[in-house]
Amino acid sequence: MDVCNTCQQHSACVYKLSSIPSPRTTQNHELMLASLSRMMLHGFKSSVQDFTFGPWKVTAAKNHIMKSKDIERLAEEMNMPSLPEMLFGDNVLRIQHTDGYGIEFNAIDALKQVSSMEDTVKVACAQEWQESRMDSEHPKEVVKPYDWTYTTDYRGTLMGEGMQIKVIETAERINMEKLKAREQIMFFDEVLLFEDELHDHGVSMISVKIRVMPTSFFLLLRFFLRVDGVLIRINDTRLYHEGGKNYMLREFSTRESKISELKFLKSEADLEYIEKRLKLDFINNTTENGCPAEENPAIMLENLRAIKAKHAALCCQVKEITATQKESIDCIRNSLSSVMKLMQHFQQTTDVEVHPLTKSEQDLAELLGSAISHTTTEVPPAVGASVKQPPTESPSLI
Repeated sequence: MDVCNTCQQHSACVYKLSSIPSPRTTQNHELMLASLSRMMLHGFKSSVQDFTFGPWKVTAAKNHIMKSKDIERLAEEMNMPSLPEMLFGDNVLRIQHTDGYGIEFNAIDALKQVSSMEDTVKVACAQEWQESRMDSEHPKEVVKPYDWTYTTDYRGTLMGEGMQIKVIETAERINMEKLKAREQIMFFDEVLLFEDELHDHGVSMISVKIRVMPTSFFLLLRFFLRVDGVLIRINDTRLYHEGGKNYMLREFSTRESKISELKFLKSEADLEYIEKRLKLDFINNTTENGCPAEENPAIMLENLRAIKAKHAALCCQVKEITATQKESIDCIRNSLSSVMKLMQHFQQTTDVEVHPLTKSEQDLAELLGSAISHTTTEVPPAVGASVKQPPTESPSLI
């Protein structure tokens, strides 16, 4: 049995933490007690659910939060100052073959992937806190830095002694379109592995859920981190298996964005929502008030956009017509100028009487500009032609 593992990475910005956040506050303990009280009030009980899919057995086990002494012992073993407030050490989601090998997801192995030597994120108020203590005599460096966000790239724990699943790289991807198809869900469960409120600065949690369909099963392990005012980070592990195939597909992806970037994207989405909501409100109000469709503001806005588009197209056409008209008039001017020069030459070399220009010819000369007015010159006395020269200058309309 082969598990194919593909990794999809996204660029992310990482912050260095110069100081460990303050110890858990009384408010955190009150929240934990409230959560425990709610569990007791609703009668929380341990549960184990099994489901068989071909040769595979899916097991989802849920239990109580680990006891304080067990958490302290585990923290020492992992060389970490502290562990998540709500740690479900006995919770597990397991997929096991009848031959004994398989893969499972549990909180302890997920925490083993957390860095015990490096803190990676500053809270929003860390810079102000550090500046306010620049003159302090107390040491500014933490004694034992660690990743207080509990970020983990955990992708599951392989099981089996004599035989194990083999992990190889592959270019094949999970077909998300198949998962979108409507199919009966024969089994579903979600298991929380750990959760922490990050000393009142956000939330860090990891959970795994699975759904089994008649032809396949799909699992999603998600680590979610929100540091208030700083960033949001999501690490996803997806596991997919189709019945009849001798392998699973496993994909891992990590995504991270600054809160400031998300706020910008949210503002754009809000503007789009407001525009659509206003349009819907216009339509509903005009319908309720019996307003004619042509007076509907939303329809008027759509018509206005169409009119603007038509106006822009007409302007382009007018520019093209104007340019063509100018070219035509220039061509007529040049041709007429040549003709008038030729007539002037005949007038000077032959005994030809040239009649004065008619009123329409004079109007045409004025329309075409000075190209004609300068083509007729005074006739030599020997010719004796009686030609009246038009005004030397005519207003041009072009």
